[in-house]
Amino acid sequence: MSLAVDTIEMADTSVWARSAKLPLAWFLRAVENGQIAVCDMVAMEILYSARDAEDYVQTEGDLGACPWYDVEPADWAEARRVWREVIKRGPPHHRQVKHQDLLIAAVAARHSLTVVHYDSDYDIIASVTMQPTRWAAPRGSLDPTQVRAR
Repeated sequence: MSLAVDTIEMADTSVWARSAKLPLAWFLRAVENGQIAVCDMVAMEILYSARDAEDYVQTEGDLGACPWYDVEPADWAEARRVWREVIKRGPPHHRQVKHQDLLIAAVAARHSLTVVHYDSDYDIIASVTMQPTRWAAPRGSLDPTQVRAR
C-alpha cells in the first residue's frame, strides 16, 4: 500500500502503536515522507506512553516533524455533535466511541484528511460524518497481543 506523493492522512494512535512492532512498512515510509499528520490529541495519547523524560522529549521531537493540526474549539463542538448523533442510536452505541477518537476525527474532517486507523470507532464516526477513513490493515489481521505502545 502506498500513498500519492501529495496525500496527507491523519493517523490515529491505534496505527502508531502497532507500527512500532508490526509490519506496517507503508506507514513508516509515509511518516518519513511527511504524509502522516498528527493533532494534539494523537500526540497526547502517544506521549502518555513515554517511558521517561528522555523518551518523552525524543518522541515529542519525532512527532514535531509530522504535519501538525491544532485542535480548535470548533473541533470540540463537532466531536460533541457527532457523539450526540451516535447516542441517538441508543445503548450500547454511545459508549462504543471514545471521546479522543471523536476529537481526532473532527480535526481530520475540518482539514479534509482521511483518518487512517485500526479502530472500529472510526467506522461508527464515519457512519455519522461520512468523512473518509480507512483501516491501516485489514480488520482483524493484526494480532492485538503483539501490540505495544511506542
